[in-house]
Amino acid sequence: MSIALERRTSNYILIFALLGIIFYFLHVVLGTINYPGYDSLSQPVSDLTGDNSPSKVIARVFSSFYGVFSSLVSIGLIYSFRGEKNKLLRFGVYFLSIMYLVSAIGYAIFPLASSNDITDIQNIMHIVVTGLVVFLTVIALSLLIISFFKSKLRLYFIISLITFLVLMSGALLMNAAPVEYFGLFERFSVYSVVIYLGVISYYNYDYHKKVG
Repeated sequence: MSIALERRTSNYILIFALLGIIFYFLHVVLGTINYPGYDSLSQPVSDLTGDNSPSKVIARVFSSFYGVFSSLVSIGLIYSFRGEKNKLLRFGVYFLSIMYLVSAIGYAIFPLASSNDITDIQNIMHIVVTGLVVFLTVIALSLLIISFFKSKLRLYFIISLITFLVLMSGALLMNAAPVEYFGLFERFSVYSVVIYLGVISYYNYDYHKKVG
């Protein structure tokens, strides 16, 4: 692939990433508006698209767009970094891309069931997807943090480190804090991962803009 085509591809990846982020937050905002009594402080984002959610139709439409765009970005990043000599960076991007694909596909197939029963197979699979997403994110961010640090890319190192710390603090506080604030701390983890889609896409764009 020529340098010009690589740069054009990186432009599309960044545009798709920004569109994905916009649609994600539209699903949150519009889902909340159409869910009478929804409490953002205590309820998780996934309640908006759950089977028993009054906002599930509109929320799922916009979350589906996020899933499509984040998947396109993931595929584009995997292809874009295929020849990257920095193995830490390459595998960091690969793990991150796989995480976005797992998230998009997994949550679409296994939204929260109408039943609150933890033994419900759909709810179990939803939790499994969540665990896999967290696992892949931790590995990806760890590799990227080390890679950016070694490459002396201070800005991307700092952003990646902050993202990792926010993600982990949210995961820990969800279990440690009172249930009244579960939704608030869950958003620390969820939003940081969604926004990071734009960060890694901009890094790809920034890199190809400087090449040639």
